[in-house]
Amino acid sequence: MRAGSHVFHARQHLLYVGLEAASGVRAKVGDGADREYDAPAGSILWKPSHLEAHLHLSKARESSIVVFTDENLSELAKQQFGVEDINWGAPLSGALDLNVLRIAQLLRDELTNDQANGLLVESLIAILGVHLLHAYASPGVRPDTFKGGLAKPAARKLQSYLQANLGQKVSVGELAAMVNLSPKHFTQAFSRTFGKAPHRYLRDLRLDHAAGLLAQQRLTIAEVAYLSGFSSQSHLTAALQKHRQTTPTRLRSST
Repeated sequence: MRAGSHVFHARQHLLYVGLEAASGVRAKVGDGADREYDAPAGSILWKPSHLEAHLHLSKARESSIVVFTDENLSELAKQQFGVEDINWGAPLSGALDLNVLRIAQLLRDELTNDQANGLLVESLIAILGVHLLHAYASPGVRPDTFKGGLAKPAARKLQSYLQANLGQKVSVGELAAMVNLSPKHFTQAFSRTFGKAPHRYLRDLRLDHAAGLLAQQRLTIAEVAYLSGFSSQSHLTAALQKHRQTTPTRLRSST
């Protein structure tokens, strides 16, 4: 993107990712404050469709912009949460998200390839959308059915913890203790908040992470399984076949 001011209008969901470090970035989303900051590679600006965003770059910067329609994200939300309505957290400007950076780099590499694989591009964008839903949104539910769910700060705390510990063994008891609930009440509250049980939510995060690593083709399938929290290569393969109707080899062969 060239140096200067850029306006992202309120019509579609938009994710801006800086693919290299930049100093003196200014950003404003909606009615929020105009912020100036030094942005490392992987810093993002995320704006929901009802808000306008302004971005100013002091120098030209290698960047990636991904746009989602309401229909795109509603379809993904229905697959992930079982509901189409989404409650987004506060818009973001300057937040560092290394998972977004990795996916954006893969998209850049593929789109600058003379023989770009359309299926891979679509898959990476879908993975990115799923990540945004899990990291920055929660399923929209009627107030009467939301009763008994997690408070928003607790939900965000759990999301951040699970993202950072995908490769580790995580127990319901451990998660429940983080928000001062009994395991039984925690499971009920978590399910009401995220639309799925804790083990299913974590499994889906791990599958998304594994799909991204497999697309990079830098690690063996066994290494991907380990880093994504699966006990073995066969465990990862079985999970992909059952829940994503694909295999590690198939995901790699599409790149």
